[in-house]
Amino acid sequence: MKFVWTLAALALGAISTAQMNPTYVSDEIYVKFERYSNGRELSASMKQFLLGKAGGAVQEELRQIGWTRVKLKPGATVTAAVNALKNERLVRTAEPVYIYQLDYVPFDPLFNQQKWLVPMNVTEGWDLFKGIDTSVIAILDTGCDSDHEDLINKYVPGHDLIDGDDDPDDIGGHGTGSAGMAAADTDNGVGVSSPGFNAMIMPLRVGEGQGITKSVEGILYAADNGANIISMSYGGGFPSQAQQDACNYAYGLGVILGASAGNSNLKDTKFYPAGHDNVVSVGASDDFDNRAGFSNYGDWVQIAAPGVNTLTTANGGGYGGFGGTSAACPAAMGLTALVHGFAPSGTSNTQIIQWVKDGCEDIGDWVKEGRVDAGNSLALVPKYVEKDYPIVGMQVLLGSLESGAPNDIKHLDSTAITMATQQQTSLRSPGTFFSATFDVSADQNEIDSIQITLNAFATGSRVTQMLYGYDQIEQRWRFLRAFPASTTSASTDQVAKVSNAQRYIAPDGTLSLGMRAIQPSAYNSSGFRWIVDRVGISAKLLLN
Repeated sequence: MKFVWTLAALALGAISTAQMNPTYVSDEIYVKFERYSNGRELSASMKQFLLGKAGGAVQEELRQIGWTRVKLKPGATVTAAVNALKNERLVRTAEPVYIYQLDYVPFDPLFNQQKWLVPMNVTEGWDLFKGIDTSVIAILDTGCDSDHEDLINKYVPGHDLIDGDDDPDDIGGHGTGSAGMAAADTDNGVGVSSPGFNAMIMPLRVGEGQGITKSVEGILYAADNGANIISMSYGGGFPSQAQQDACNYAYGLGVILGASAGNSNLKDTKFYPAGHDNVVSVGASDDFDNRAGFSNYGDWVQIAAPGVNTLTTANGGGYGGFGGTSAACPAAMGLTALVHGFAPSGTSNTQIIQWVKDGCEDIGDWVKEGRVDAGNSLALVPKYVEKDYPIVGMQVLLGSLESGAPNDIKHLDSTAITMATQQQTSLRSPGTFFSATFDVSADQNEIDSIQITLNAFATGSRVTQMLYGYDQIEQRWRFLRAFPASTTSASTDQVAKVSNAQRYIAPDGTLSLGMRAIQPSAYNSSGFRWIVDRVGISAKLLLN
């Protein structure tokens, strides 16, 4: 065993050295051009003229982020071309096409089971939710084994950015391991399980054994083709502005991006793309919540997931050991897919990421938020959401309208309406009464309860405010709640919560509330005024 771990340490050292020394494609660069003073984009001929001076030609336009991938002619060097173009007035910047190293540490499995799933608390999470096939994780890697029994049913169409075709089959095996860590077919009676359970995989081949060279293009492809989450198990110690722009573009479309923090055992040294803005950086822990000895660490590493002796899918069929922050990143993104699928429709990627972070367990100050926990994060997602409805109709039923108009409070602004009532002979005599109707048809089948808010005051003493709902089953007004009316204009909101809201919804999807003010006869010599400043209704909607 001592001999095996010595070899592992040597492998880690080699990776560390490779990641510390930037390498790049020898005959390509990225260029970002300026625009003309009138805002127009440079013409194709002008771009080619500028590139020709540096020995280059347009290879691909990345219009989403305004960059151009450039092919250099034989004899032209990356350094000379970048430096020459940076001095051109109509070139904003230029940079190499960096080659990022795969964050992979090979291990033989010690146990024929996935112990790494235990710390992530996935079983408790699955009790709440098992994921959904509309959550798509793009695996930017060496491709994925298209015939693997535990992955074949989990793919959505992908792409090979290296060969430029739609067959992103795996060459080196790294991508197949990453895919299995995120979303291997679960509960299918064969193979292994994965945090993402029912989430789908978009396989994108952005590199091979020599390194990742199509990271920028892969990010753009994933964002433009429906990926919700991007997992990047590669990196290097050098930032790329083109890659940062691609990350910003994807994030702006609502995509969640995650990347491995690197295997160099370095503190506070950022690796990229994990170190870019709008990317979740993922470090590796072991089955006992210790920092994996190879994992980079520090405040810039946001979350952690298991990455030691992880058993998952292997290229060519079957299963094997996988490890490193390369394993931790897709595992964390698979868990993120659970939260994404469980969240209410329209929830922002920022909020989903925050729930993942807030659910983390503290495992030491080497990682900022902690180790991801499926049960904790899913429990943070609200099962209900509050929705406010505007008044769509209002009428006076009893009493008289003294000033203002019913529509004055339709949008819950500060305008008040004043109601008046004649002298009452007894407490049971009619008092001021009006109804307000709300349109809740869009969500009538999801409403769990309603909350009524009334802000009003009366000029007389001992005035009682009463709320009613029109019962569609019994076809009558049903009393809901009563509370005293303030005698000052600085009144506070009165709130009534009503369960079993479905009985108050009409066939046309409207809901009517009645509001009444009465005063005992002993206190009413000439009537009183009831000033209603605001009335509103919100519903607690069940989440699908």
